[in-house]
Amino acid sequence: MQITAVVPYLTSDRNSNAVFLKIETDAGITGYGEATNHFLPHACYGMLQDLAPYLIGEDPQRIEYLWQACYRRRFYRGGPATGAALAAIDMALWDIKGKALGVPVYQLLGGLARTKVRLYGHVTGMSAEEIAAQARQRAEGATGSSPITCIRFRGFHDYDAQNLHDHRLAVEQQVEYIAAIREAVGDEVDILLECHGRYDPEWAVELARRVEPYRPFAIEDPIRHENPQALAYVRAHTPLPLATGERLHDKWDFRELIVGQYVNYLRPDICHCGGISEMVKIAAMGEAFYQNLIPHNNAGPLGTAATLHASLAIPNVVMMEAPFVNGPRDTDVVGPFPEVVDGYALPLEEPGLGVTFDEALAESKPFRPTEQPRLVGLDGSVRDF
Repeated sequence: MQITAVVPYLTSDRNSNAVFLKIETDAGITGYGEATNHFLPHACYGMLQDLAPYLIGEDPQRIEYLWQACYRRRFYRGGPATGAALAAIDMALWDIKGKALGVPVYQLLGGLARTKVRLYGHVTGMSAEEIAAQARQRAEGATGSSPITCIRFRGFHDYDAQNLHDHRLAVEQQVEYIAAIREAVGDEVDILLECHGRYDPEWAVELARRVEPYRPFAIEDPIRHENPQALAYVRAHTPLPLATGERLHDKWDFRELIVGQYVNYLRPDICHCGGISEMVKIAAMGEAFYQNLIPHNNAGPLGTAATLHASLAIPNVVMMEAPFVNGPRDTDVVGPFPEVVDGYALPLEEPGLGVTFDEALAESKPFRPTEQPRLVGLDGSVRDF
């Protein structure tokens, strides 16, 4: 079998920009992958075009060889565009191999390490009352979707609307919101406290101290990601579990985070970190240090399917992100989302990734750039989004 065509798509899916990839073979088997990065769509699309020559004429079943070829035969490596492009290529190759052998991808990764994957969904709101009411609905399944057992929130959406971030104001609101959510959902539902990498280390510690009575499952991205050693200060000053990793792009990015044991939970995003193959390696590195995975996932059905296959086969996954549990969502170009029962995603049973891709629709839907955030501090200085 040989690869005959590599076709990237810069399009829109579910009213958002999306980057997809199609790999065709001379055996008539086609695989699909996703390289969506909402902040760098043109870069990811261009990187797929740059990597296509390394794939044409090659055997698509040599997944590891082609990952290495696309990474190591270029002098400049790493970064978000590379991680996303490698992810799409890797997904598409696994999709092809699963279809060729007539089995779901998780069977090729060692089979089911678990029979279902726990999910967490999101709540948002402009007041503590609004976000608590939404949390109660999610936990009870009152929005027409499955009840969920873990909820993620971040408490500064009203400041986002003002393009404003101030550490003190954000801490106060995060504390107010988690108290309201805990009262609304009781002790049986876990809460993930999202910080989006916005705090300086001393403010992350202050936040952790203030929210400790509300028993968050973990604090996600308490500080920026560029300097993993800075997490050592936060780690030393709170007993609460920490989680990070959605903005890291390969195993080398994760190495210091893992070896330094700065967090309890690693958060690779399969569309950003090099794909299924790389997530398996990151998980194995973390397993040696007793670190578990909570994969980040804000993708549509294609990225979600890849995340689910990996999460079903990787032993140290504890749950995965699932925005689609927030309620019914159109899938447009790709479908379907996995079935969810009692807050758990069930395995996709079709060969390969188990999703369909509408090529004609992808070609017909114009790419629509999204407005980029411009957060500032009270003094007008640039703040992290």
